[in-house]
Amino acid sequence: MAESTTDNTVQKSATLLERLNLQERGWKFYAAASIPPIVVASLALWYYSSSRDGEAGASKDEDKKKSKRKAKKSKKSAKPADESAAASSSAAGASAGDASSSAGKPAGASTASVGEDDEERPESMTDAQIAALDGAALKKLAQSLKSRGNKFFQAKRYPKAIELYTQALRFDKDPVFYSNRAACYAAENDNDKVIADCTSALKLEPRYVKALMRRAQANENTERFRDSLYDFTTACILEDFNNTLAATSAERVLKKLAEAEARERIEKREPRLPSKSFISGYLNSFRSCGDEAVAAEGEQLSEADTLYNEALSFIALQDYANGIASIDKAVAAIDEAGTADGVLRADDIYSLSGMFSFLKSSLDMSAARLDKALEFNPKHVRSLLRKANLFTEKRDLDMVSQLLEMACEIEPENAEAFFQKGQVDFLKQDFAEAAKNYERAAGLDPDFVYPRIQLGVVQFKIGKMQDALATFKEAMERFPARSDLYNYYGEVLAEQGGPDDAITAFEKAIELDGANPLPYVNQAIAVFQSSGNADKALTLIQAALKVDSECELAVAALSQIYLQLGMFEESLSMLRRAVDLAKSEEEMVSAITFRETTAAQYRFMKEHPDLLNKMMGAMP
Repeated sequence: MAESTTDNTVQKSATLLERLNLQERGWKFYAAASIPPIVVASLALWYYSSSRDGEAGASKDEDKKKSKRKAKKSKKSAKPADESAAASSSAAGASAGDASSSAGKPAGASTASVGEDDEERPESMTDAQIAALDGAALKKLAQSLKSRGNKFFQAKRYPKAIELYTQALRFDKDPVFYSNRAACYAAENDNDKVIADCTSALKLEPRYVKALMRRAQANENTERFRDSLYDFTTACILEDFNNTLAATSAERVLKKLAEAEARERIEKREPRLPSKSFISGYLNSFRSCGDEAVAAEGEQLSEADTLYNEALSFIALQDYANGIASIDKAVAAIDEAGTADGVLRADDIYSLSGMFSFLKSSLDMSAARLDKALEFNPKHVRSLLRKANLFTEKRDLDMVSQLLEMACEIEPENAEAFFQKGQVDFLKQDFAEAAKNYERAAGLDPDFVYPRIQLGVVQFKIGKMQDALATFKEAMERFPARSDLYNYYGEVLAEQGGPDDAITAFEKAIELDGANPLPYVNQAIAVFQSSGNADKALTLIQAALKVDSECELAVAALSQIYLQLGMFEESLSMLRRAVDLAKSEEEMVSAITFRETTAAQYRFMKEHPDLLNKMMGAMP
């Protein structure tokens, strides 16, 4: 199966690069990405070629004949509970479910109005009498009990309907009877009994969509979100993702599950730094981390300034853990002294501490430290820019713009400020304005590479491919040793659809800086996308993880390749790792969403191997 899955994946129009972007994706995206396309197609083909006109999912010949007989009856005020499934799969399980056709039936209908007096009374038969009956007689009596139960259900006399469906099950273990009784329990908000009866129905008929929908709703009502998601997902698979109610319900449940878990995780976890590659990428958006403290002639540096200089040295070596330790000691030295007198770089000390707090997603601490830096120096532009990043994380773009305007008023020629303004415009998808700010930043500081990189990216975004290529070419001539420049250039080429040129660019990036994991990952994606060479792609990603074991992009890419190869256990392991590595609550929600959707569909494949094999065999 892995080979055919890979072949199908390579032909897909949605690139793996796009699929790795977990932001702003709906449930249908995750579902389509998680189950191999060949499986989805065969699931749908088998379901539609073998489903019958009457009960959705039931397969008994007697029910077919019964449906035809009932169709001949005229002027009926309501349909029996189990017949409404034929109308639309989208209506399945919408309320108490099968009772949707009973609208308008008075709740207080008399016993005579539901036809009890003229019916047979098979419920009075003993077990011995029932055992003596042949199959045809058993089915006939069971159907009469079910029909009476339907009428009481429509009259909203649920206890009596439950009694009759229970009696019907003595004669025939029909999944419809379990499902109809579950509808009664649903009307009485007895969710545990709904789940039990739907489970019994599904043991008899695994593709009984209405029972799946009822059980899914009951699981959601009792906050068994993972089980609910599984049932809604299974219903979607069985109907080739055309069951609108199942799809929207799955999305709703998935949102509840992911947000609840992410919120709990964020509340409990200790602040931690993201991967080394992420920190390095963040720091590259600034010209420097701060200016070194230099003592006047004949004087010595304060303890805090010495520790600050030490922190800068560690950061330059990408030893971020020791850099944080030193800057924390510098802050403590000032706090213990109760004064910053004699400290040359108090503003930079608190600003750098605020930056690391931001990277650890300790946003309140970050804000406090940055505000402290601005108390020492209200015109500390580096703190204003870092605070703008903080409010970007909070999605308060108005405050971000205010802070950047303040920075530009203080230093009208500050290239970093204009670069950050371009980044905000990029987030707003105002690409024309973003390009202007990137050009301004590049003009103010010709040695600042990132405005040029982002200018090339935004030119590509607005369809000016030749301009983008010219921007990158000029930048590569000016910065021939920048690995990150070649990496981003390769990404643009890959997006354009030129995998060979992209792979060459990624190879150059690796040659220039073998400690940067990102070009390894991007090359792996390009190789897998263009040729399906899984072995080479996996080797490249393993190299990336050797360089940086916590590289989020490498973990995400590895999960995707495993998934496309049908290696679900391995993919889920990586997706769980992606959840652990998520930096923000929003990223964690996205990672959990992907993990849970994959897990639900993998569970379907494990729990229904016979059904899956039949569906695969039904393919032409």
